[in-house]
Amino acid sequence: MPAPYSIDLRKKVMQAVDGGMGQEEAAKVFNISRKVINNWRKLRKDTGSFEPKTGYQKGNSHKIKDLNQFEKFVEENKNLNAPQMAVKWTIRTGIETAHDAITRGLKKINITYKKKLSTSKKPMLKNELLT
Repeated sequence: MPAPYSIDLRKKVMQAVDGGMGQEEAAKVFNISRKVINNWRKLRKDTGSFEPKTGYQKGNSHKIKDLNQFEKFVEENKNLNAPQMAVKWTIRTGIETAHDAITRGLKKINITYKKKLSTSKKPMLKNELLT
């Protein structure tokens, strides 16, 4: 996601539009889209300011905050798969945790896991087992 436009640019554009410059002309002069100007005008109307929004979530939520505690948990439960670990981790911490968060946590502590057990499509013959 690109960085938001600076407050300085926002002020200059809004002053120009408020001063009588058309939105299309301002968009050309300041090299931004008319939609951006419309968004800033709506934001100013709704909030009284045209500063960029802050505090919204970017990326995945981080359900596993203490990696040391998680590493100990994984060591204790290494025989479980990610969905089973998610249930136990939820019970242990009281924070609802999906198996995707567990797999991201495992990746952070450099542990890989198999999603499915691999099975052979054709059965092995008795003489193949001996070799």
